[in-house]
Amino acid sequence: MLNSYKFKISYLNEDKLYASSNPKTGHYVIDITDKDNSVAFCLRNTVKMEHLKFTLEFDYDFAENAKFFANGYQSWSYSREYGKADIQKGLNYFAKNVEYFTKGSRSGDYSFALYNNKVGFFHSFSYGYIRNGNTLDLFGSLCEKTGFTIIYADMVNNKIIIEKDLEGLTLKAGKTYEVMNIFYCKDEYDTAFDKYFRTLDIPTPRIKQKVGYTSWYNYYNKINQDIIDRDLESLSKGPVKMDIFQVDDGYQTAVGDWLSVDSVKFPQGMAKVAESIHSKDMLAGIWLAPFNAQRSSKIAHEHKDWLINDDKNYHYVAGINWGGYYTLDFYNPEVREYIKKVFNTVLNEWKYDMVKLDFLFSVAIIPYGNRTRGQIMCEAVDFLRECCGLKLMLGCGVPLFPAFGKFDFCRIGADQALSWVKNNYFTTYNNEIVSTPNAVTNSIFRRHLDGRAFCNDPDVFLLRDTNIKTTFEQRKLLAKLNKIFGNLLFMSDNIGDYNEAQTAVFKDTLDGAKKKVISAEYTAQDIIQIKYIENEKEYNLTFNIDTGAILSGSID
Repeated sequence: MLNSYKFKISYLNEDKLYASSNPKTGHYVIDITDKDNSVAFCLRNTVKMEHLKFTLEFDYDFAENAKFFANGYQSWSYSREYGKADIQKGLNYFAKNVEYFTKGSRSGDYSFALYNNKVGFFHSFSYGYIRNGNTLDLFGSLCEKTGFTIIYADMVNNKIIIEKDLEGLTLKAGKTYEVMNIFYCKDEYDTAFDKYFRTLDIPTPRIKQKVGYTSWYNYYNKINQDIIDRDLESLSKGPVKMDIFQVDDGYQTAVGDWLSVDSVKFPQGMAKVAESIHSKDMLAGIWLAPFNAQRSSKIAHEHKDWLINDDKNYHYVAGINWGGYYTLDFYNPEVREYIKKVFNTVLNEWKYDMVKLDFLFSVAIIPYGNRTRGQIMCEAVDFLRECCGLKLMLGCGVPLFPAFGKFDFCRIGADQALSWVKNNYFTTYNNEIVSTPNAVTNSIFRRHLDGRAFCNDPDVFLLRDTNIKTTFEQRKLLAKLNKIFGNLLFMSDNIGDYNEAQTAVFKDTLDGAKKKVISAEYTAQDIIQIKYIENEKEYNLTFNIDTGAILSGSID
């Protein structure tokens, strides 16, 4: 199939626009390397090139029942299979007009990917597939360090267009640059992904499954020493041996000021917390957003030269969390030293075993320094692994390709909400917002990454009765889906408050059962059907993704 492509390159030289489909002109030579399952394009230019664009296009005859998998930009971005009659929604008119004030959409790809809100038109980041039955035509980038690869599927006009995000890049004359390297295979679902990751040469994840606790989804940033001690004690006496106890946001005085611990909440400091966790025979985890500084932080006030600026030289506000936050320029030597100091303190002095690294997309939120977003993101993740050495890393809010083989665990969906109702903000402002239907959908349709790229984190399951708006049946369904589709199984409850029914679900979710997904798909607009094997017995389960209502099958 890759032999039938047409490519196009366009660029500015001395303020004049050039566009061509020729592999050689007076301005450049494109070396094309064809292999059995891939094709690579390497550009050698003899003139300066600005506003460079490179695309591949080829025909694809989409069958009436074909499905296209659209991988969202980052961990939280909505990702699923679509059919010809579906629409991949971008920002609506209202959201675009209030973006200046809310900064609500900056976690997504709305400024640099095409959402035309038309039936049958979709895009996918880094890889994607067309599914006919259980057979996939799988397309995937083999290198994102030169720029993110965006795969567009026009199912109405039977076209595939693959585009490289090269925004921010200027090539001086005499450079050699790989503008695209694309993998393709046609095979059954699991075999196709096995081939892709084998070609990528991603090492098998060293972790297969871990279970544990995070403080976020019950207390959010209202944590303190007493809460942590109480929940730790309850878990240590519980019916299931827990692997990890993670302290989430709220221990620090401000995001960015990681070594400034809130002495009112944690009077004995964070090293003491890690010691207490270790005394209960659990690994100690802690939350960081290493590339961020909230507006009110000491870091933001005292080191303004550490912050990324926009094209008007204003500090770029990456989002609205914590009253607004900035992104640190990790290419700045002082920033790198500061981040290294933070990790050294947390991992070697405080003795934490795992770091949850969040809001990572923001480091590449705008291209700068003559680098593409893809280059920045890949190099930032490499830097984090360098800082952490062999310690466990959980990535979150991160474009996924750069995380392949680098993180031990990675979130593959949005944050779970305390209700199952669709969040109106989700359908208005962006596709990355807190949403249980979003999180569940992503867990199902990104299942192919588990055990290949990293250990999938589907986010938490919650069984408690207080501070939650879901029914117990919805909570049971979420726990079952996390068990089927994830292998980092976290919760945020004080299990000392569990009744007999809650304890039974808790034990079942974390029993380490052998499982295999046979198939999972939309059978109607809001209906998902999954077929899976658990402990060598086959099950069918159909449910409404919008309401969390089970329509057929049983989870008891």
